[in-house]
Amino acid sequence: MSSFGELLKAGRESKRISINKASSKLLIKKDHILALENEDWQSLPEATFVKGYIKSYAEFLELDKDKMLALYRRDFDERKIPVSSDLQKQTKSFFLTPKRFRNSIFILSVTAFAAYIIIQYSSVLKLPKLEVIQPSEDLTVSVPIMEISGKAESQSQVAIDGEFVPIDSDGNFSYFYKLDEGQNIIEIIASKRLSPKSKITRTVRLIR
Repeated sequence: MSSFGELLKAGRESKRISINKASSKLLIKKDHILALENEDWQSLPEATFVKGYIKSYAEFLELDKDKMLALYRRDFDERKIPVSSDLQKQTKSFFLTPKRFRNSIFILSVTAFAAYIIIQYSSVLKLPKLEVIQPSEDLTVSVPIMEISGKAESQSQVAIDGEFVPIDSDGNFSYFYKLDEGQNIIEIIASKRLSPKSKITRTVRLIR
């Protein structure tokens, strides 16, 4: 009478299936398939996994899975199989000790603090918002007084040709500018503490 491993090997070879193909189809390591066929129990993982391998492999080879499990139980005493060192390591590695808990909290705190610093630093380096509503670019007028209006961030400061302009709580600003005859180059700057400055230039020509 053929043994457990011999039946598996014969079933595979009768279907001309290679170890590699069986491993790929079943998602079982080649070494484990060879260990089943060679009845090398010491090279296999815990018995619970082995039974799953046997069921899958028997169905794949169109063998009677109940018969194969019965042969396995006949030929092998599950109590003799050691818990694999890999499984022991995995169990140990997933066990949460007080020390590991403290380390995890510390790592999470450091990560959160670093993320906060990065976000704050990025916001500092970001140019403050600045929009000039009027005047438009390259404008020609005949009136010497012109309103300059726009919108900036409420926390920023706005200066027009070096003179600071008040901003309301929504970031709106307005300033009446006296034009010189001919070409006027008007510089509007928005700045925040430690941040780069946003600058918009408007050219207005006064013709009388």
